[in-house]
Amino acid sequence: MEWREVIEHPSLRDLPFKIETNEWGKIMMTPATYTRELYQGCVIGWFERHGAEGRASGKCPIQTSKGVKVADVAWASRAFLKKHGVRNPKQSYVQSAWRQWSA
Repeated sequence: MEWREVIEHPSLRDLPFKIETNEWGKIMMTPATYTRELYQGCVIGWFERHGAEGRASGKCPIQTSKGVKVADVAWASRAFLKKHGVRNPKQSYVQSAWRQWSA
């Protein structure tokens, strides 16, 4: 299944699961838990306070060679967002984030 089909499919909306795909397009679901969501909120809050030159987001889809994976929390610089916009999923998040953090 293509990612666009996953996010547009009516029966997959509002499920209490983290939804990803594997390299064969198979849907993989992980149950959402309150603890995971609480930690996610804390990390997003930390990024919002300390990452003034960018934006934090939760549940960011990232296209990989092994399918679409969903990061619980992602941070993107203003320069990255200006260059890539808010396309879905982010194919270059991992590479760009690594370059920014390792610089």
